[in-house]
Amino acid sequence: MSIPRFPRPARPLLAGLGLLLVLVCTLASQIPLPSPGAAHREDFNLLGTGAAATLPAGWRFSAAGDATIRWDDATNLSATSAQAGGGSPTAGGRYNWGQSATERAPGVMSSSSFPSPSSLLAWFQNTLEVPVAQVDLTFDYERYRINTTPAVITFHHSADGVNWTAAPAGDSGAFAPGPSAYGFATPVSTVTQSVSLPGLDLAPGGSLYLRWTFDTGGANSQGLGLDNLSLATTAVPEPAGIALAGGAAALGVAWARRRRRQAAPSGLPE
Repeated sequence: MSIPRFPRPARPLLAGLGLLLVLVCTLASQIPLPSPGAAHREDFNLLGTGAAATLPAGWRFSAAGDATIRWDDATNLSATSAQAGGGSPTAGGRYNWGQSATERAPGVMSSSSFPSPSSLLAWFQNTLEVPVAQVDLTFDYERYRINTTPAVITFHHSADGVNWTAAPAGDSGAFAPGPSAYGFATPVSTVTQSVSLPGLDLAPGGSLYLRWTFDTGGANSQGLGLDNLSLATTAVPEPAGIALAGGAAALGVAWARRRRRQAAPSGLPE
């Protein structure tokens, strides 16, 4: 049987379609920044109740014990490895915590075989037509297990997913240790943080990476999660000088037209 061949003009077209498919798949992994006045919200409630729950698009976990965090690290993971919505779990893992089947939060509990720290990462892209000057966020840190090892979650941001800037206003503060206890229908404790990232000047097409690093200390770990993210943007304002110059130019044109009308003889075109 002869093998069909595409006409030569079709080959560049197929190559172009392949490139477009790769681009679409790449863009699908990014979260578009919302327009000023709107907000992006993520409550993770579509994780379901599975142990291997797939994170929303644009989210990843780092490998356990990895302290050198890069978005493009091949060891990063896009799913949880354990779930708990009750009982007394002790195994370390990337957790799909649950207050109910429809109230979920990704997070971490470490162990001797699942070392600390672990990070939860998100990738946003400015798909707007204007630069973004500032991003404002709120989110909840939820504690599902208290235990005898101290714990903390720290917050960072990056323009390239490699070089990170600490934003201490987004840190959890210390989760004090205590005798092992669990809270699922109502978490043991919840910390709500609000943090602003000013001075970004994020051009159209630019990226913003966010990172929450769970330092749970190894064995006898507390169980922590991230929930209820809300993110809003502020656009870079138009420079006042440009606006004034544009207004002055418009006034000049209008004044010149008025002078021409006044100077033109009656009945003749201007």
